[in-house]
Amino acid sequence: MRYSPSSRRCLVTLLLCCAWPFAAAAHPDIAVTARLLFDVKAGRLSSVVESLAFDAGYSRRLLDRYDRDGDGAFDETETATLRQSLIADLQPLGFFAEVSANGQPLRLPTPAAFHAASEGGIVTVTLAFLLDAPVDLPPGHAVEVLLRDRDYVVALRLAEQAPVVIRGDDGRCAYLLKERLDLAYFGGLVVPQTIDFSCH
Repeated sequence: MRYSPSSRRCLVTLLLCCAWPFAAAAHPDIAVTARLLFDVKAGRLSSVVESLAFDAGYSRRLLDRYDRDGDGAFDETETATLRQSLIADLQPLGFFAEVSANGQPLRLPTPAAFHAASEGGIVTVTLAFLLDAPVDLPPGHAVEVLLRDRDYVVALRLAEQAPVVIRGDDGRCAYLLKERLDLAYFGGLVVPQTIDFSCH
């Protein structure tokens, strides 16, 4: 069967209209604002700290589930339970952090420390990763961090204020945020940022 040009245009329009509800329904369930801390000792990156602030809706779910006494905060026992659950969920996802050192992938270990806080209805968890082998940072070498959830269940963005903190570098290190069109995901709709960290 042959279609005229006008018929083909109508068919394409119809297909797009039918597909639109499905495209609109595909969106992240959780929004997270992230910050990173790079800890430098003797010219080497020794640890990375990741802070994740959840949106108000998901924070409410976390409080409902883990704040057993309902005081709006996490005591030691509640924090331990939350820690166990979140690490079990996030570790297979690499804690949303794709890290490379001098172009080589760097796997984050199980967090050495974990902290959870609730303020103004927002739950923030902080995970400290002590690297198995500190990364040398001579001039010309860099550590790159990309925060993303490839399934786009979680929408991650860096905080507008102080997205990255550097500690112990004596002012020799800096970071650069880069928009990475080449790493766009979710059908190319989401363009992530990378954090390029280096010292001189």
